[in-house]
Amino acid sequence: MTDSLRMRVAALIVLAGGIGGASSAMAQDSISTTNGLPGDAASAYAIGATQTQVLNYIVDTTVQNTSWGNTYRLAPLVKASASTSSGFFNHLIASQGVSNRFSPVGALPRASYRLWTTAGGGVNPTPGRNNLGTTIFTNTVQGHTFGVSFLEFAGGPNTIFGDGDDENNIIGVLASFDPLNPGRVYASRIVAATNRTNGTAGTFSNASFGLGGIDEAGHIAFYADGLSTSLGDDAITNKRYYRIAGATRSSSVLNSIRGTTSGDASRTSLLLGTTTSLTTPTLISTNIAGRPLVLGLDFANTEQIEQSAGTMTSIATHLSASASLRGPMTFISRPFVLLSNGLSDAGTGIALSRLTSETKTRGLSIWGVNTSGTTDSTARFTLPLVSTELTDPIDGFNPSNTFGSLGNHEFMNYQSQVCFRGPSGPVSGTVLPDGSLLLAAGVAATGGGATTPQSMDNYIAVARVDTTGNATWVVAAHTGGPTGAAGLLAKQILGPSGTPIGTLAKYNEAFPGATSGPSISPPAMDRLGNLYFLSTIMLNGTPNTFSTGLIRANRNSTTGGYQLELITKVGDVYAGANSARNYQIQFLGVADADSVDSGAVWPSSIVQDLPSTVTNPAGLSYGSPRTLGSMVFRAKVVYDVNNDGNFIDPTQPVSASPDQAYNVLMVMLPGDEAVSRCSAADIAFDDGNALPPIGIPGGTNNGVTEGDYNLFFANFFDALPVCDIANDDGSPLPPFGTLDTNNGVTEADYNLFFAIYFDGCPS
Repeated sequence: MTDSLRMRVAALIVLAGGIGGASSAMAQDSISTTNGLPGDAASAYAIGATQTQVLNYIVDTTVQNTSWGNTYRLAPLVKASASTSSGFFNHLIASQGVSNRFSPVGALPRASYRLWTTAGGGVNPTPGRNNLGTTIFTNTVQGHTFGVSFLEFAGGPNTIFGDGDDENNIIGVLASFDPLNPGRVYASRIVAATNRTNGTAGTFSNASFGLGGIDEAGHIAFYADGLSTSLGDDAITNKRYYRIAGATRSSSVLNSIRGTTSGDASRTSLLLGTTTSLTTPTLISTNIAGRPLVLGLDFANTEQIEQSAGTMTSIATHLSASASLRGPMTFISRPFVLLSNGLSDAGTGIALSRLTSETKTRGLSIWGVNTSGTTDSTARFTLPLVSTELTDPIDGFNPSNTFGSLGNHEFMNYQSQVCFRGPSGPVSGTVLPDGSLLLAAGVAATGGGATTPQSMDNYIAVARVDTTGNATWVVAAHTGGPTGAAGLLAKQILGPSGTPIGTLAKYNEAFPGATSGPSISPPAMDRLGNLYFLSTIMLNGTPNTFSTGLIRANRNSTTGGYQLELITKVGDVYAGANSARNYQIQFLGVADADSVDSGAVWPSSIVQDLPSTVTNPAGLSYGSPRTLGSMVFRAKVVYDVNNDGNFIDPTQPVSASPDQAYNVLMVMLPGDEAVSRCSAADIAFDDGNALPPIGIPGGTNNGVTEGDYNLFFANFFDALPVCDIANDDGSPLPPFGTLDTNNGVTEADYNLFFAIYFDGCPS
């Protein structure tokens, strides 16, 4: 070893204060310094010395093992803003979404973030809410960044929904993580837009919002109109598209959106104002088009594209045949060969459609999108009419045998509030490594996909379109027959050995008073075509129990069939090491009063990019969590503040509980990358032996501890193979479960060991 390297090691020991292990916080699972209400959710309106327009903090995730034994990492990434309606902790969350892509690995968006480790710690600067965490500087940290955004709403200070006092806010988050340590997320929470000038009584709303989309650079596209704003002093009177530069939002200005102006005008672009009804927009990211580019559909059957920066242009070239589109559009950032000319391809647009001669929405329209927003070729595919062409290849379920002619089945999840509240489209899609296009959407098996109340008899239909244009269909998930889980036909949820642990269920089985659905949310789709959705479920037991769960449908690339895996459900409890309190998931929403819930899982809930550590997506195994980039889902969580083992929401009637309840967006990342990264530095045996066999990691089930530190130093300067942990090819991660022992012990091994050790590592 060189003398300079020895000096660096010595200096690092001094800076670390000896050989003790590093500490880490476990997620933004904060509680306030006082019991019960009002909690520590941040205001959407505060500026000045206690501003909450931009808040930066660290989120460390918690391991979640699925019903298959797979590992993901979950955490409450962000809370909705503090409620101005008395008796509530924070706003409700409606539509939400993430960027379709990650940024390349690079510097984080902010130079520092708050980190806390004890109950009462947090990021809210309002006196009496949190003990502010320690400032962590991140000038040496690099990672991927993705965008997260959501629409929040409340009844306002008078607590009444549907009048001029209502609140709507658009919140953005720039979320960053080191792909070698995805257990830690660096979050920058941004109040992108508000519809009021403050949150006090007597002030009225000037706009009503619908969320569109966000890119990895923090640009947010959304819809605004003047619904219920008759009392506003400067209310919007038409239909509008806006784009916000969230990453550079000023923390000293409230960005109140009004009819004639906006509070942070230099970061706010009014792209379109029209009397024609619009659906919520989406956008092409900066990394694809060279600038953020907004896309959306209107009710005149034209597409609005930001062909020139800051201005929308109407086109109709996205239409195929005589199709009339329904609902918002989906954009996936991968071109499909049959639709693209290969010159300036940005990706693929997707929407539900029906022909002018049809009365049901049975088609999926697709079109190639260029980096200017313009269209190349188009195509359209319809649900089959022949019963044998649409079945579940896993359990043989045939929806026509149960619900009658396929001609009566139609796509759903675009009715009621969806077009105006969002998020973007109900159809998910991806281009598979073999070049084929995969499309998935929810179906109302008893018809009425365009009407409310919505059907509870649902299935997810998936079409695979090969590079010649041939489409084949399968059923990925279904509620079975008219009696749901009780009828013994519903799709099974499996355990780790393939043994059924339960089934999907109809909505009224989980909620007996319900008269409408849907029972299954729209599906999100990852890079390899696996689906993620919320559904009401029945779990086997004595007696059987009903709940709502987050389900992953794992796609078999050989058969095209799907098998179901339960990721998490209502009632699950997580240990919050940051707050020193457990929290319980108490709500996951699929349906609202008459239709799909805008806050359910949607195609826009998932990042389809894969982190840089995944270099061969096609080589990932069936069911591997590593096919997921990242995703978010809305939940209500309740903290057991007094540690009595109960999780009691104090906002409920007849409750004097000290616990705290929050509406949050949960973030989910694959868990095995963190284990793989840790195994590189986890070199000491659990049983106390000094050295593992050469080329084999020693203690991959006890985490990186002081024992590993001691072992590394005892052998590094003698260049023994146990310290040879970095790859020859320059990538910092060895193959999972192995060490790299043919290039000798070098400075790269030193750098990798200490990057893992001092960042902390899950046990």
